[in-house]
Amino acid sequence: MLLGGCEKSEKINAITGSTMGTTWTVKTIGSHIISQQVVDARLVTINQIFSTWNAKSELSLFNKKPIQQWIPVSDELFYVLKKSKEIYQQTHGYFDPGIGRLIDIWGFGVNKIEQKPNRHQVQKSLYNSSIRYLMLKGGVNKAIKKTRDIHIDLSAIAKGYAVDEIAKLLNSKNYLVEIGGEVRSRGKHNGKLWMLGIEQPNNPIPIPIKPNNQSIATSGNYRNYFIWEGQRYMHILNPNTGLPANSDLASVSVLHPQTMIADAYATAMMAMGSKKATALAKRLNLSVVLILNQRANFDISKINL
Repeated sequence: MLLGGCEKSEKINAITGSTMGTTWTVKTIGSHIISQQVVDARLVTINQIFSTWNAKSELSLFNKKPIQQWIPVSDELFYVLKKSKEIYQQTHGYFDPGIGRLIDIWGFGVNKIEQKPNRHQVQKSLYNSSIRYLMLKGGVNKAIKKTRDIHIDLSAIAKGYAVDEIAKLLNSKNYLVEIGGEVRSRGKHNGKLWMLGIEQPNNPIPIPIKPNNQSIATSGNYRNYFIWEGQRYMHILNPNTGLPANSDLASVSVLHPQTMIADAYATAMMAMGSKKATALAKRLNLSVVLILNQRANFDISKINL
C-alpha cells in the first residue's frame, strides 16, 4: 500500500514508528498534532493484549490455559474475539484466528521450522485449530473458554484494530493512519480526498483508490513462496483443510468503515480464491479490488467500485 495524494501548500504533520514487526505512520493536517509518545504508548498497550510474539501478552497467556475453564479477559480482547467469530461465520470458516497451532507447524508464526509438516501432522493440528472451539461469555465480567486445546492468533485482524484505535486518539477531521499497509483516512487535503495506491505485481504504477472516509486493508504475499510436495504455495493457509491455500489471487484489497473488518475480510478472500471472494463481496456489499495471480496475467477485478 502506497500513501499519497497531497500538494505541499497545506501543512502535513507526519510521525512514524514501529510496531507489530512493521512500521506505522500518522498524518494530520494543519494545527492538529499528536505526539509520537502518545501513539507509541497506545500501541504498546495493544501489543500487550494481542501479541503472539510476547509470551506475557494477554492472548499468549490465554493460549497456555487449560481447556473447559472460563478465563476472565479484557474488554478489548473480548471485542476482537467476538468480531472474529462473527466474520468466521460470514466467511464460512475462511477467516479463522483459531488456527494458531497450524500456523506454528507451518512455520508462519513465532517459531521457525526446518521442515514443512506432512499431512498426518497437519490433520493432528487441524483437530485443535478453529475458533469454533472458543466460547464467549459477555456481561460485566467477560470471560472466554476453550473446548479444545486451540491457540488463537489474531495477527490477521490486530493491525486493523490498532489502526482504528489510533484514529480514535486524533483530534482532527483530516488524517491518515497506516500500520503495515492497513490504512484509515478521513477528510480532505487541499480540497481533495486522500489518494492511496494499491501495489501491482507486474506494474510500477499503483492502482489509485480514494477511500472517502473509509479504511482499506490489503492481503497478499505473491513475493513469498515455498515448495511443498513439489508445488509452489503462498504463505496463506486454508483454515478448513489446514493446507496451503490453492488460491488464484495475488492480492486482495477491501474497503470498509472499520480497518479491522477490512483486514479480516482481505485475509479470508485471499484464502478462498477469486470466485468465492467475488460472491462474498457481492453478498456483503463490500468494495474490493482483486488482483489475480501470474497464471491469470495479474488481471484486476473491481467490485462495487
